[in-house]
Amino acid sequence: MAKIESGMESMIDMYIFETNTLLEQLDEILLKTEEAQTFTDDDINEIFRIMHTVKGSSAMMGFDELQYLAHKGEELFFIIREKPGQLDDVSFIYDLVFRMSDLFKAEVELIQGEEEYEATDFSDVIKDLEKGASMLTDGAPAAGTEVGTYADVEKEKAGGCPGEGAVTVRIFFQDGCKMENLRSFMLLNKIREEADVRGFHPADLEGDPNASDVIIEEGFTVTFKSENDDNDSVLKLIENAINVESYEVISDGKPSETEAAESSSTAAAPVEAAAPAAENIPAPIVIPAPEPAFTAAPVPAASNANQAAALNTGKQSIISVNLAKLDQLHDIVGEIITTESMVISNPELEGLKLESFHKSARELKKLTDELQDTVMSIRMVPLAGPFQKMNRIVRDMKMKLGKDAELKIMGEDTEVDKTIVDSLNDPLMHLVRNCMDHGIETSAEDRVEKGKPAKATVTLNAVSSSGEVIITVSDDGKGIDCEKVLRKAEMNGLLMKPASDYTEREIQQMILMAGFSTNDVVTEFSGRGVGMDVVRDNIEKCGGTLTVESKTGYGTTFIIKIPLTLAIIQGMEVKVDNTVFAIPISTIRQSFKVRNDEIIQDTQRGEMIMIRGECYPIIRLHEKFAIPSEITNFEDGILLQVETDGKNVCLFADRLIGEQQVVVKPFPAYLSRYNIKGAGLSGCTIMGDGSISLIIDVANLIEAY
Repeated sequence: MAKIESGMESMIDMYIFETNTLLEQLDEILLKTEEAQTFTDDDINEIFRIMHTVKGSSAMMGFDELQYLAHKGEELFFIIREKPGQLDDVSFIYDLVFRMSDLFKAEVELIQGEEEYEATDFSDVIKDLEKGASMLTDGAPAAGTEVGTYADVEKEKAGGCPGEGAVTVRIFFQDGCKMENLRSFMLLNKIREEADVRGFHPADLEGDPNASDVIIEEGFTVTFKSENDDNDSVLKLIENAINVESYEVISDGKPSETEAAESSSTAAAPVEAAAPAAENIPAPIVIPAPEPAFTAAPVPAASNANQAAALNTGKQSIISVNLAKLDQLHDIVGEIITTESMVISNPELEGLKLESFHKSARELKKLTDELQDTVMSIRMVPLAGPFQKMNRIVRDMKMKLGKDAELKIMGEDTEVDKTIVDSLNDPLMHLVRNCMDHGIETSAEDRVEKGKPAKATVTLNAVSSSGEVIITVSDDGKGIDCEKVLRKAEMNGLLMKPASDYTEREIQQMILMAGFSTNDVVTEFSGRGVGMDVVRDNIEKCGGTLTVESKTGYGTTFIIKIPLTLAIIQGMEVKVDNTVFAIPISTIRQSFKVRNDEIIQDTQRGEMIMIRGECYPIIRLHEKFAIPSEITNFEDGILLQVETDGKNVCLFADRLIGEQQVVVKPFPAYLSRYNIKGAGLSGCTIMGDGSISLIIDVANLIEAY
């Protein structure tokens, strides 16, 4: 982790979060404008603001190299904004700014890394940015020359005329909140999103070392005019801003009769000098903060009670919370659920008539369920983040491979657990890269000859279904050549049975095997199969599964199934002798009793059962896990049909206990030397009586069969 100034430690996480967010916004704008091959005024202003914000926050944190890099990007878009006529050919800008964005992201990664941070030398890209600026200005100004800054432009605005309809507001921040100049700058950017800022004071919020002192003593004054004359919405924004203690409307933009009469002969005064006499100042609008940590700075009292009255209103608060704290809260909820189960299922209560106790227990369960749902909802985030990042992957590969393709995104609002979302970035990236590299045809002519559109499509889609999320990554390319895959697998000695016995679906799944590749030449974009076993393993680590479906000549689809959350699942508990197993409800298709004469003996696959015309193998849990059980007759036990990845088996157990909310606990570290997961167990949980229940990993159980 980078060393920062004393007292700024609490800001580093916020800096990293906000910088990454702004860089993602920058990428989105660049991708959109590159597709359209034009910058709108809004695009240019937004990029300019992003650069300036990143520069300011980097300077505040003491990251001088990043500040200078952002400053050079800011200069580039200053020229673009001030000289729009120079934008005849802006193709070189995209690669340049994308490169700068990538370097910025990599540097932020280093800052939050565990090793001691050493600043990177950005001299090469800075020279290229300066050359780009010179190209836009036709050689003037020369490379390295300061072309102006955001503060310079805003200084001019700050001394400008407010104009009719503009509202002037003086804002006071909470006493002791620190960095008042930066807070004013951030608030200013938010106001700009809603209105046209006509001026503000202090004018130089970054360069003036005394700006914070001025804001503490006099407040931060800003004049603005909403485009649709809805100035109230801007006042509401100020009111709800973080660390704002109070604000007062100095001028509402409506000239008095005297001012109207004098307006023809008197020029408007700058914002700094625009404050009217005390008797004309409306009453300050005070925003009460919940349990403020510091005493509020005094606000001038209003003497004209007829103009306005103090308005007290509640403040909507949005806070950032460290994910580790949410993890801890989630663990505590899991312990509460376990303890609740232990209390309600206490064996000492068996046989007792406790109507009042059971009524209270039902109420407790209702509350714990609500608590769990609330905690889960806090951790749920949409897939839009990792999905939108794939736009950049497609763009870069399209440029390098010379393929015309587009990315379609659907279902990005689907929400999953934050931990799972973080685990999906790498798998999605590899799958999209493989679709672009080997799924899509090399030339548009090949596609047209096959009756396809010249432009290829890679599609990302997500849907929620019965406690899990299904994500598909698909392309409309040439599909998987099953003959080539089978031939390569045979050459590598990967076949477990005669080649003729493999179905098309089984052949397609071979590309997920470790070390398998149909690529004859290694490229920077891994061939379909190179690293695909790693992608599958990463998805399985977060409780998911990966399968492949393909149709030769029409494309390939990768299907990812992941649970909404990892820690708490709905499980069906079954008993084998004195051992209790929990099977995820999402994998169970049905449970049923069977007669001995319905069992089919297969010479290769052993015992099987016919269900609606399909034969499924039977796995005896007591044999699989070497548990001595008195119930070995099928008629005395029960079968459960389970399914995952399109594979079905029937599990034989002694009896069903019932559905139970299961808090998943990992196995102790000392058991990691054994391949427990490969044997078909994913974890354990504590039952109501304090005993341990083993959680069955259906996918690995079938795989190991």
